[in-house]
Amino acid sequence: MLRIVLSNRYELLEAALLERLDARSDASPFAADRIIVPSAAIRRNVELAIADRHGICANVEFPFLAQWLWREIGALVPVAQDSPFAPDVLVWRVYAILGDRSFVADHAPLARYLDKADERMRFDLAARIATLLEHYITYRPKWLEAWSQGRDVAFAGAAAATHQRWQAPLWRRIAREVDARNRHPSLEFFAAIEAGAALPAEQRTGAHVFCVPSMPPLYLDIVRGLARFFDIDLYLLNPCREYWFDIVDAKRLSWLEVRGEAAHRETGCGRESVRPRTASNSWSAT
Repeated sequence: MLRIVLSNRYELLEAALLERLDARSDASPFAADRIIVPSAAIRRNVELAIADRHGICANVEFPFLAQWLWREIGALVPVAQDSPFAPDVLVWRVYAILGDRSFVADHAPLARYLDKADERMRFDLAARIATLLEHYITYRPKWLEAWSQGRDVAFAGAAAATHQRWQAPLWRRIAREVDARNRHPSLEFFAAIEAGAALPAEQRTGAHVFCVPSMPPLYLDIVRGLARFFDIDLYLLNPCREYWFDIVDAKRLSWLEVRGEAAHRETGCGRESVRPRTASNSWSAT
């Protein structure tokens, strides 16, 4: 089950997290609590809050979101222990490929840049490419799937099509080297779920995703998939203390009215146009 807790105050989210942790009466004492955090600073705050409440903070894991999701995917489909697609890992593979003169010579944009580049400039380019590919993995997995299958993606601009001519072969070479020629492990994960695969019993322990400021659509889809097997609580900062999710713009309201789905929707822009609620609220979804 996926549960969402919203508040415009960090302190209320932290209090809700501590209450949920205390409520795990049926959990094994040997099973670590898993709190996914966005930064080391948030981790330290939560550690101190737990220690203040119980006198000690022990048997608690604080992974970052991408690391945690990679590990959870690995419980269902085979993956490397550490993601080869993390930018700080991928940069070295890209750096080595950019040093392959036969590969670079086939792609004019790379050849022009690297012709007069020193090793530092080559590493800087590799770092930028690694970050770009990581963004593609997160936000454009269908592009990479098409490239892996030897198909081009239709782009409107000429510049994008030009860069595709070297990015696609580069991705295919990387995928071949890390043995991911067919599909990214996240797509294998979704396919396994649809085929009826289930996580091992030891992996079906709850998790708390705390104060992550944003979540790419791919990550959110993976979280939803994992919520089929165990409880996941999302603690999200909301910029407004009022309930504003029924407010839509006029164009969307007209579209909803045509579909008969405009009940309770509003386009209001004043205080009277929203329904007040408490500063902290939550709901659940299966």
